[in-house]
Amino acid sequence: MDMRESEAMAVLVAAQGVGYAAREAALRAAGSAMALLAEPKHYAKQLGEKGLSALRRSMADGQVMLDTLYAQDVHLIVRGSEGYPPLLAQTARPPHLLFVLGKADLCDRFPLAVVGTRRAGAYGLRHTRMLCRELAGAGMCIVSGLALGIDSAAHEGALDAGGRTIAVLGGALDRLYPAGNRGLMERILAGGGSVVSEYAPGFAPTRYSFLERNRIIAGLSLGVMVTEAPARSGALSTAQRALDEGREVFALPGDIDRENSRLPNRLIAEGAHPVTCAGDVLSQLVIEPDRAPAHKKEKRKASPAGKVPAPEKEKKEPAAQASLFEADMDPGEKKILELLLYGDLDFDQLCERTGMESDELGAALMMLELEGKILALPGCVYRIC
Repeated sequence: MDMRESEAMAVLVAAQGVGYAAREAALRAAGSAMALLAEPKHYAKQLGEKGLSALRRSMADGQVMLDTLYAQDVHLIVRGSEGYPPLLAQTARPPHLLFVLGKADLCDRFPLAVVGTRRAGAYGLRHTRMLCRELAGAGMCIVSGLALGIDSAAHEGALDAGGRTIAVLGGALDRLYPAGNRGLMERILAGGGSVVSEYAPGFAPTRYSFLERNRIIAGLSLGVMVTEAPARSGALSTAQRALDEGREVFALPGDIDRENSRLPNRLIAEGAHPVTCAGDVLSQLVIEPDRAPAHKKEKRKASPAGKVPAPEKEKKEPAAQASLFEADMDPGEKKILELLLYGDLDFDQLCERTGMESDELGAALMMLELEGKILALPGCVYRIC
């Protein structure tokens, strides 16, 4: 068969009976999926006899599968290629191939996983959707599993804000579960989102595959937020995967007598960041610019002994902060800075005083945080750095 590396990898992944460990060992020995498919018998030791037979069957049916994938506009994103998410590539067991519908480039700058129970109550659904709407409006990409309950609310919140969201499935793209969420999947695709699976066509989801899916959700993201789930929940495995990979874990506090608040409350007790508003997440996931802006360096030089002026002095002498402003600065960002020069303000106060829509304000605050000009404090309060 004459094929590219991504196509060869798809045929390899489609071989039922070749697990992740055997596939990884064979790929290391062969150097590439193309080399492996060229002489599969040379890698019988890594694949095993059953695995070798499964691969030969997959090769026999490979072209039909590839034709079907391309007819459905499925992208093949092989590990190590352009568009493969760098955060996922850094994990312990990154998928060898991702089957993707929608936007193929998964290298989002600020992805956040949001997970919870399928049997969510009004409290969890309302706050999940609200938080995800605000986070997506601030520029974050919401990652979840397209399940009923909290997952659906997370995706819908991102769509409400016109933001980007990624759905990771526990089965193949052609075996959507639950089938009732097909309409939501189509909305995600229409809104510029992505639907992702590591499974070849025809693979039906299983309990184990959903747990494996959780490692991808966590691996794609800077952090995982659990909003509502009982003590025994698949959301726990996602949070644990995040901890294993050194990612942040967030949780929405809930009533102590509510079953679906037991996991979030437990995670908070064990060190997860409590979330009461979008700012609680944004303040923890601020990414420093690659190079400090010139105005920040100049301000440090102007401060004797490297000391930062006291907050009281900043409030009394706003003119001393002129270096914060740039000639071509966005008017909305400039207005926010002018207000914050006179003291801390919360999100609602800024919304009222700037006259900006909440989504527009969230995006502006995110940019100012990334530029190192403001700091997000607990309770959605903002301060000049």
